[in-house]
Amino acid sequence: MRLIKTAIDFGDYDENQDNVLLGDWCLKNVADILGDITKYNKIPYHWDDREKYARDYLYLNKVYEETLLQLVLLLNEIHSTNHNLRYWRIVIGPWLRYFIDVLFDRYECVKQAKEIGRITKSTIYSYDLDDVCPASFDEFWSEFTTDEWNEIVFSECLLELSIPYSLCNDTLVINKPATTNSLNFFDILKDKLKSLGNIYSKLLGRLQTGPVIINAYTSFYKVIKFQLQLKQLPYLFNLKPGFVASKKDLLLREKFSKIFVSSDQFECLLARLIPLFMPKSYIEDFLKLRRNALNTLPKNPKSIFTANAYLADEVFKIWAAEKTSQGIPLIIGQHGGNFGMVYLHQSEEHQVKIADNFASWGWEDKMKDKIISLPSFQLSGRAPINPNFNGSILHVLSSLPRYFYQYYSMPVSGQFLLYIKSQIKFLNKLEIKYLDNVIIRLDASASSRAWDIPKALAFGGFSKYIDTSNDSILALLSKSRLCVCTHNATVFLETLALNFPTVIFWEPSHNEMRTDATPFFDILVEAGILFYTPEAAAKKVNIIEHNVEEWWFSEQVQSARQQFCQRYARVSTDWAHEWSDFLLKLK
Repeated sequence: MRLIKTAIDFGDYDENQDNVLLGDWCLKNVADILGDITKYNKIPYHWDDREKYARDYLYLNKVYEETLLQLVLLLNEIHSTNHNLRYWRIVIGPWLRYFIDVLFDRYECVKQAKEIGRITKSTIYSYDLDDVCPASFDEFWSEFTTDEWNEIVFSECLLELSIPYSLCNDTLVINKPATTNSLNFFDILKDKLKSLGNIYSKLLGRLQTGPVIINAYTSFYKVIKFQLQLKQLPYLFNLKPGFVASKKDLLLREKFSKIFVSSDQFECLLARLIPLFMPKSYIEDFLKLRRNALNTLPKNPKSIFTANAYLADEVFKIWAAEKTSQGIPLIIGQHGGNFGMVYLHQSEEHQVKIADNFASWGWEDKMKDKIISLPSFQLSGRAPINPNFNGSILHVLSSLPRYFYQYYSMPVSGQFLLYIKSQIKFLNKLEIKYLDNVIIRLDASASSRAWDIPKALAFGGFSKYIDTSNDSILALLSKSRLCVCTHNATVFLETLALNFPTVIFWEPSHNEMRTDATPFFDILVEAGILFYTPEAAAKKVNIIEHNVEEWWFSEQVQSARQQFCQRYARVSTDWAHEWSDFLLKLK
């Protein structure tokens, strides 16, 4: 039996041969996915067992912490520094945890294939492991859900697990981000304005002694206004100095091999691949980036606030690590949905660990006193959007990569196909007279690597309802009477905070909740806002569509909305004063 690992392997699929697919990600043909998928032999996906998903989360926590401790020692030795665990957690923690989790998923998939005992052949393409080393987290993020990257990693897992294979002369190449020298007038103007902004920010950085706000995940103008309220000149730009990545230093990376010792096969694979896959920004280019950070960003901030620079901005992370080592507090603000709700959330755990305070959108955790409740920086201060009760039904969709990419309670990998099928079920259950009012809003994030939702909708006969405008979601809401939210993320928090009529539905078995969050979602269920099947959600829309206003502004619905928002989407007309009081009192 031949093992097909990715869509690249599937390119020469022969239905007359005995084949087995490693996972649903091998398929790109929507007719196969939504139609006769049973004609393909497929390895069961290991995390379809959601109890295993929860158990493995704890195991990977342990692997991550142990590996991080070893890397702290090694990176300090390489760079002749003496930084502590928190410092390196801020700098390399996001990449390390993503890499460990993703590698484990790929390893377990191949291990599961081996355990069926019938794999007699597979193909390994030609590739150079030196080429898979990214320059930075940004480059890693752009690569690790591509078919090429995963073909290479699956091949390394095949080698580790001694699965029979044959070599193919075709060469795999991971496309690196292209650099273009555009002569477009607006691009040139943008570059000039950015240069002026950089000069301003660099000069201001020498004088800035108040709270420094970088990537607040809200509007440019709101940040300016807020900083003026703090009685300080606005620090406007999050500088990310461009740099040409150095060549990979093989001798330097060989030092990694001396500290990783384990009898566990996965951990041996991890130890072998970390020196090959770790971004150059943490090894070859770390000192150069550190100089950029210290020469460019504010030298004496009173405190640091960010919503999302903690993840991929290498210069910010190094600067924040340096400043927190000097006792300057780091505050991270919640920047979307899921936080404080879902059972597993790797990114939330990381942010709480590295921050002095984590500012939630209302929720608290008695076991984590770092978490403080403040009005949402993002959701507060927005102009109200009045529903157009003669307008559309806005159906908002999610999009996820075909490969597992992040550890939290959501559909992963092929489980997202159930999500797509649920959307088609919902649309099929709407009465025809209401269906004509539907506008389907697609999520375009990572569209080239995600499941092909437009084709899936076309396969179901619904492509004519897809929104083709460039309108923002807020602009689309202003033309709508009702918003249908279909995944546990930011959108439904935005609409509830705006008091915009909203119906929500998702599959509960792939969106596991924390015990203390369940009562708040139960309130939404009881009020007829949240549903756990597409059929029930469609039935509700059919009932209320002709009189959304009466339903939404009923006492039960409004009470449920207010209770939920106070916990998970807290807003305030006085949000700026609450935030300024908090930041200015920090020591």
